[in-house]
Amino acid sequence: MSTENINQVRDQVLSERVKKEKEELLSAVPCIDTEYIEFMLDVYKENKTDPFIIRRAKLFNKLCSEKTLFIDNNPIIGTLTKYKYGSYPLFEEGCGWMKRTEEFALPRGKVKITPELRKYIDKGVEAWKDSTLFSMTRKLVSEIYDVDLRVFTRCGVWLEATPGSAAHGILPDYAKVLSKGLNGLLAEIEETEARLNTSELDGINKWYFCKAAKTTLNGMITLAGRYAALAREMAENEKDAVRKQELEEIADICQWVPANPARNFREAIQSFWFATLGVWMESPKGLNSPPTNFTKVLYPYYRKDKDEGRIVESEAIEMIQYYFLKINQLAYVLSPHAYRWNQSRLGMQLSVGGLTPDAEDATNELDWLVLEAQQQIRLPEPLVNLVYHDKLSEDFLLKCVDLIRTGIGQPAFHNSQVVIERHLLHHKMPLEEARTFIICGCVQSAIPGCTDNYWETRFNVAKMIELTMENGKDPLTGNQLGLQTGDVESFTSFDEFYQAFCKQLDYFIRLTHNVSRTAWSLQRNFPTPYGSSLVNDCIEKGIDISDGGARYSFGDGVCFAGVIDVANSLAAIKKLIFEDKKLTMRQLKEAIAADFEGYEEVLRLCLDAPKYGNDDDYADLIAKDIYNIGYDSHSKVDHLGRPVMPSAYSVTAHAAFGEFTGALPNGKKARKPLCDGSISAQSGTDKNGVTALVKSATRVIDTVKYGSSHLNMKFHPVALKGINGARNLLSLIKTYFDLGGYHVQFNCVSGETLRDAQLHPENYKDLVVRVAGFSAFFVTLEKDVQEEIIDRTELMM
Repeated sequence: MSTENINQVRDQVLSERVKKEKEELLSAVPCIDTEYIEFMLDVYKENKTDPFIIRRAKLFNKLCSEKTLFIDNNPIIGTLTKYKYGSYPLFEEGCGWMKRTEEFALPRGKVKITPELRKYIDKGVEAWKDSTLFSMTRKLVSEIYDVDLRVFTRCGVWLEATPGSAAHGILPDYAKVLSKGLNGLLAEIEETEARLNTSELDGINKWYFCKAAKTTLNGMITLAGRYAALAREMAENEKDAVRKQELEEIADICQWVPANPARNFREAIQSFWFATLGVWMESPKGLNSPPTNFTKVLYPYYRKDKDEGRIVESEAIEMIQYYFLKINQLAYVLSPHAYRWNQSRLGMQLSVGGLTPDAEDATNELDWLVLEAQQQIRLPEPLVNLVYHDKLSEDFLLKCVDLIRTGIGQPAFHNSQVVIERHLLHHKMPLEEARTFIICGCVQSAIPGCTDNYWETRFNVAKMIELTMENGKDPLTGNQLGLQTGDVESFTSFDEFYQAFCKQLDYFIRLTHNVSRTAWSLQRNFPTPYGSSLVNDCIEKGIDISDGGARYSFGDGVCFAGVIDVANSLAAIKKLIFEDKKLTMRQLKEAIAADFEGYEEVLRLCLDAPKYGNDDDYADLIAKDIYNIGYDSHSKVDHLGRPVMPSAYSVTAHAAFGEFTGALPNGKKARKPLCDGSISAQSGTDKNGVTALVKSATRVIDTVKYGSSHLNMKFHPVALKGINGARNLLSLIKTYFDLGGYHVQFNCVSGETLRDAQLHPENYKDLVVRVAGFSAFFVTLEKDVQEEIIDRTELMM
């Protein structure tokens, strides 16, 4: 963009129509739609003899053909349910909890279960109670490993929402959908069918996949046609000439896409949304079908329209904002436990910047417009990410800083050099393809349209300190969970303690991976033929994504949370007990058992012990060793024998895990949150400034071997003020990335503002903050997560 155009865009403000749509959406009451439950029960009852993939396809088609439709004032058409903000539960994932609660959670609010809704919920539970993914996994894991998933969850070792999920986190090939249309995909399926020999091994399964994929794609075309008919009906009764014309245009667009190739920007963005919506209709789950390469896919349509005089920047920005509003209409149903670690998050990642296959800067005008659209509308989703490289212009980077200054925690920065090396190492893909990666999941990377999206269990590493100190017993519940590694009071050296800790760690890493791999094997019983048909190379192989149809594996393995708590705890034990001998192990255990009440001097010593984040080898090298052990203990393949990498991030698991973890030698109080992220500092302990923090962060984890890492930084708004503040931040980021850092994200909001928002939430409904791998409305977060964000060290340059 030219400097003149940039200045013109910056002078724009949110239009009244967009503002009204935003207000209506954010004030919409969360709802549970019972239509899905009715359709699901009918389809599964009437088609009992069909393979499950066919039943899933018929359910999707029935939703498309019969669900209640409405058209609101957003010119992009299509909603998940008949409500402005609603969803429906996935009974097949796990439903035992639904009998035990009278309140269901959506990411942006909770729904009271009325007697009428309870009737539908109970019918769904009755139909699925013995055959959900969770119940099957729990039964099998108990038989094979003598482990009860529910017990381990309640003790805070794992999170119940994983391992496994009835959704795959589909990453569609949006460019293919827009360029070929769904009719083009149907033609590809027919070509695959023509090559099939059903007498061969898996031939029948491939035939069923093709049949299911065709059923779902035709269903989506039917849905778009129904929206076209509704728009025409509304147009006939519309008195306002402008609105009448718009409805007629909507009808024409929905009649053409997604069945056919998009011909202009307006059709392209509608087709893009239909692709997203269909994946969510099949499996309404977070991280599903994010608009990862939105700007790259839509740019040719925008460029053509602009060159031919059919669109200007302001119109494109407004259409982008309408798309953002559609994303924030999406929702999924969370159990109370899942809400604790996933509250307020959709995970709809969108990448800007990046590289072309031949290593040139891939930034285009839509990247600029996305930044401006988000700066104006300030929504938590999509999550804008910058794929950083040294060829980015300073003007573009400064525009990114402008968005960070709004306080919404976007964009997060990701180092392209690290990611390219990562994919070359693990996936052996061509260099040109590795350069085209996008950000997805929380802070992971993948090749858009070519990658499945499986992730394993999030694992509470901090629990290993408790189990080591209590000889494998969980101190909060009394359950014997781990190995019996000895009475720590009898240990005469730090090395003895450390070796006991390492035995617990290695045992649980291997167990966690095996349990996760078992769950994902069972997950193959829950195919997603619509989503799979949008991912290369599922159609060509005739294989659902759950069976390994995608070209590459996402490969997100065991996810480590709480490593920094462990490093700081081990540093305290080493320093205070075995080196300086200021405490005995018994004294420390007594203080921890009392949650430091009456042991204030012990707490002071623990807090004053060496801490990670200060460019000090003492604690940093312990953290590094733990991450190295984690990598070495972790299997390098998933349930289908494909590459898998350990990961390190938290979302809000640091708060959920903290609730199930007692006091620790690092000074953490019982049931308080663990450290956020994976290489963020313990709150208030990074005392040597931002440069020391980033040097520690790059020292402790191999960002190429690990599938992700996660650094949060919080700046007072004054620190980023003016051109000097912006350039200082960019200089810090470059230093961090030059040293090998992968990911960093920022909060730029004062503690005073956050405290006032707690006291007067009604005045801060639009306040968006960065939590972990996502942004969220601050007032929708639970108080312990709010407090953890407030307590993060407020940095200055």
